[in-house]
Amino acid sequence: MDPKKAVESLKLMLARQGRSKLLPRIARALGRIDERQKATRPRVYVADEKQARQAFAESGISAADVCVDETLIGGWRLEDGERLVDNSFKKHLLNIYSNATKTV
Repeated sequence: MDPKKAVESLKLMLARQGRSKLLPRIARALGRIDERQKATRPRVYVADEKQARQAFAESGISAADVCVDETLIGGWRLEDGERLVDNSFKKHLLNIYSNATKTV
């Protein structure tokens, strides 16, 4: 179906069902889906820029978007589509805390 016709059909259907207010939410959801599909480059989250070099060397990735994550204490996180490699201090500290507070 032609995209314009599909959108018009969707608008008419939502209007008939009294759900026209859903249209902006649907548009945002489709935009998020589109952004996810466009994101082909891996992302490396680091506490500071210096850690990016180490993350690239350890992961074998030659090109990625580097994002500074202020919630990370140290280490790095690599997101590549469906894959997540978490080598952050935050993860290790949460594991230590979880193991220390377990009841036997």
